[in-house]
Amino acid sequence: MTPLRGRQRELDLISAAMDAAHRGDGRLLAVTGGIGSGKTALLRRLPALAERRGLRVLTAACAPQEQDFPFGVVSQLLDPLPGCRALDPVPGPDQFAELLSFVTDYSAGKSLLILVDDLQWADPASLRWLGALAKRLPGTRATMVVGVRAGEPGADAPPVQALAERAGALHLAPLTVESVEALVADHLGRPGDPAQVAACHQASGGNPLFLTAALADLAPDEPQPGHVLTAPEPRPVALHERLTVALRAQPAPVRRLARALAVLDEDAGLELAGDLAELDTAGSEEAARSLRRLGLLTDGPVPRFVHPSVREAAEESMTAAEHEDIHLRAAHLLHSGGHPAERAAAPLLAVTSCHEGWTVEVLRSAATAALRRGAPQDAARYLRRALLGSSSSGAGRAALLLDLAASERDTDPQAALRHLSQTLLLLPTPAGRALAAARIPPFLLGSCPPAVTDTVAKVAADLGGPDGLTGVERQAALRIEARLRHIAVAGPGEIGRCTERLRALGTMPPINTAAERELVTVLLHGATVTQQMTAADVAFHANRVLQHEPAAPSHVHTALPHLTGVLVAAESLETIGPWLMIARERARRDGAPVPRAVIATELAHLQLSRGRLQEARAHAEEALGLGMTEWATLSSMAALVMVTVHSRDTRLARRLLAHHREIADHDFRPSPLQLLRGSVAAVEGDPATALEYILDWGRSAERAEWRNPALVPWRTWAAGLYHRMGRTQQALDLADEEYERAVAWGTPVAMGRVQRVRGAATAGERGIELLHESAALLENSVNTMEAARTELLLGRRLLAAGRHAEGELRLRTARDRALACGVPWIAERASEELADPAGSRTPVAVAALTRSERRVAGLAANGVPNKDIAERLKVSSRAVEKHLTSAYRKLHVAGRAELAAFSVLLPGEAEE
Repeated sequence: MTPLRGRQRELDLISAAMDAAHRGDGRLLAVTGGIGSGKTALLRRLPALAERRGLRVLTAACAPQEQDFPFGVVSQLLDPLPGCRALDPVPGPDQFAELLSFVTDYSAGKSLLILVDDLQWADPASLRWLGALAKRLPGTRATMVVGVRAGEPGADAPPVQALAERAGALHLAPLTVESVEALVADHLGRPGDPAQVAACHQASGGNPLFLTAALADLAPDEPQPGHVLTAPEPRPVALHERLTVALRAQPAPVRRLARALAVLDEDAGLELAGDLAELDTAGSEEAARSLRRLGLLTDGPVPRFVHPSVREAAEESMTAAEHEDIHLRAAHLLHSGGHPAERAAAPLLAVTSCHEGWTVEVLRSAATAALRRGAPQDAARYLRRALLGSSSSGAGRAALLLDLAASERDTDPQAALRHLSQTLLLLPTPAGRALAAARIPPFLLGSCPPAVTDTVAKVAADLGGPDGLTGVERQAALRIEARLRHIAVAGPGEIGRCTERLRALGTMPPINTAAERELVTVLLHGATVTQQMTAADVAFHANRVLQHEPAAPSHVHTALPHLTGVLVAAESLETIGPWLMIARERARRDGAPVPRAVIATELAHLQLSRGRLQEARAHAEEALGLGMTEWATLSSMAALVMVTVHSRDTRLARRLLAHHREIADHDFRPSPLQLLRGSVAAVEGDPATALEYILDWGRSAERAEWRNPALVPWRTWAAGLYHRMGRTQQALDLADEEYERAVAWGTPVAMGRVQRVRGAATAGERGIELLHESAALLENSVNTMEAARTELLLGRRLLAAGRHAEGELRLRTARDRALACGVPWIAERASEELADPAGSRTPVAVAALTRSERRVAGLAANGVPNKDIAERLKVSSRAVEKHLTSAYRKLHVAGRAELAAFSVLLPGEAEE
């Protein structure tokens, strides 16, 4: 039998009473406790104890539904005794006395244990008889133990109180930590850890019923042979039912107070809860005392439920009409009492409608407060509830939709777009519609249904051009123009007009307002894509915009993310990096997923342009981990696509392909998914299929006037594929065309990359000469990875030409640069060509490590756990973590997985 934990004192006292009964000293004991205190479980253990002592056991369990049956409890007790005459339906005084005498006479020959559970529900006739029997117990061989649930209405009845006063009282206190620890061990089949025990004790407050629910969340181990795994009763499902039944059985004032406490927050206090329950001070205090005796409220000045299930049961005990009424009254009480808006709004979230004007006011105020504390999702919940109480049309609903869209844009941009689109149909004036349209993030507008973009275009036409407007209307017009130019809604030819519009703004376009900076950014992007300006001119204007724009997470909802792409194409990275890092830290502080994801994508693009492939992939993974594929358009995912293509990561490519539908922003825009498919085919050894995808994307790009090789060097990729397939002339034709455009753009990476492909496709000394030109262009460029690729190819060609000294030098340079920027496949190929995996010279990145960092990083790179490293090197775990963190930074890796690429270059054992 599983031991009864934490009740040994009570068992000892009852055992002593049974021993006394053997000696003719009968006694009465009363076991009391609130709901779930273990009273019934204790009484169920007594028959076994009594039988070991030779006592006959008589039991009865009282129930509320049997209170109308006279002598029902007496019948349960005495019917099993031999020789007991059946009770009359309504026993008279003679039979009443006869039954008392029968019990006392029977106990003279056979000691008795009389158990009556839940005495508070006994029928009145049985209570009178039990009271009379209790008076006769002294001098008999009978022990009577009754269980009384404290806090129940019947527990205060005079007959029950009279019995309790005559009895020796055993009040069941909460279980101690030691008892909870034992019960946890019983449940798990092994000792629980201190954290588990503490959590169970805190969650249950030592109440066995609530402890059962806490234990249900702990997964027991597989039972050992011979171990019988038992679970405490009742099961958690019964917990909710028992609490609900107990509350429904309470008097109306107690039920109303429990429901009021369930609706209000935990710090409401008894006065406020009493007002909601419509009780005066005395009534509130008496109802609270009943709930405490019942074991449902904690002790202390502020009434709180002892367990979350009590709150749920109080809610469950209400009808739908009662639920609606009390929540509305709670909101009104809090609102009229001057409580904070969010506190007053909380009850309104539980009602089905909010048709009164004050409810909408409360919910809007709560949304404003939630936004101030950085909780946009809570704000959206309040505003969605407010929409239920607003009319289906009009300025009031439009204002709610605008507020809702503002709260959703950082967490659910697609929902924000839907609500902004609805707003455009409700606002009566062109200016109002324009202000709403200007809030639509450009990265979302491109994938809107045509009806939405047509509506935005009509809003712009109704408002008029920005040159004829002033104030907020002019700013709205500028923002709408930026959005329409962003999506090139009029067709492919529209993007080509960006440069013309930019030049019309003057040699120094105005950038004093956010709207002006947004328009200039879109125009610069158009000029970059179409290559109608040089890289130097574009970089000058883009950096000028950046200098006037605060580094804030909110920039992701404007056209400003294009600045990253423009500056990357122009290879002007000095300012954009720190700017993005500031914006990133602020976004992390705010915690909103959409800004964090977009900024992570911008950083991925930036690190890719530097050749920092591992860092770029880490940022890409961060963006995907924040759910970017759930809401991003293809244009906003372009940077992730480029990272995937350059990293040759088919796993990441398939992940993007699996989570994004096959659409472009508009029919004339190329889909980056074609590049992904081409990349997968190339890595899997199918250059013909890869070439087909790349050429298809290139044709779409030309139709869309996307001409700049610094953005997507598709001709370079296609030329490389042609060369792999032995079609040299086609490779050179594409590469020559790319080179002309790269020279016109004027950046080293664009020119150096295509010169590498031209060199690869050109035989003999001329090919080596072209590779030298590529290496010279990339030597001091921003992109270390592109420089490493050229050094690798040049080293191979030099070795093949018999120029071993320079060839080996180039290969070592390729290996060092590849490791420094996190491109292990280039390093591996360079080492293979050198036929010296470890290299005769230490790579630059590895050489930067201290001796201790090399030892720790080497063991980690070879798979040794931190704990084992600490033991082997006789240092602390903290020291190991410190050295690893420093090594990651110097080697430009994100963690152990990327560190493994350096395993051949670092010691696998501790250096002596």
